[in-house]
Amino acid sequence: MIWILALACGSGADVTDTPPVPTEQPSELPVVGGTDWGSVEGPAQAVTHTRQLKRMTVAQARDSMEQIAGGVPWGDEDDSDWDAYAETLGVADYQTRVESDLSPSVMFQKFLDDAAGATCAGWIAAEGSHFHTIDDPSSTDRADIRANITGLRWKIQGKSRDAADPIIDDYETLFVKVHQRTDSTDTAWTTVCVAMFTHPDFFMY
Repeated sequence: MIWILALACGSGADVTDTPPVPTEQPSELPVVGGTDWGSVEGPAQAVTHTRQLKRMTVAQARDSMEQIAGGVPWGDEDDSDWDAYAETLGVADYQTRVESDLSPSVMFQKFLDDAAGATCAGWIAAEGSHFHTIDDPSSTDRADIRANITGLRWKIQGKSRDAADPIIDDYETLFVKVHQRTDSTDTAWTTVCVAMFTHPDFFMY
């Protein structure tokens, strides 16, 4: 033990010393995740992450549309037009196609428009239909029109029942123009219904 202590003292080392701290600091902080934190002033900004929207599959669009409309099908119950046009719509059959086409193509939009037209007309005409959220389906009172549009947007697109949303104005304008030309509230409501089903707010998620 004595010779160990003597060796330590003889070396001239101070065992209480700590390694020196570098005085030179990096002039800039590294860029992390695309953000130069060295240039940020004030509170740190929250990092947001976004993902690319995806289109519903044909099966998802069919099931959603039928469920929303209370079971009203496109085509006959035993012979669905969704199935008849499945190949054209890009549904995988695992023979000639192994992956479904999920692009919001013109072809998909065309068939979605056809499906929505038949579904909306059947939904409005169905006995006990829950299409309308107002007492008088034939009403052209502005408050009733906006209330029904707001209710439909919630049912079809799952969007907040906010009558102040600018898109409600667009749907109201569409209703008014179609009603002026046809003098038919059913036709006007069918047109609004189709517009909601063919809007990305329905088929993109």
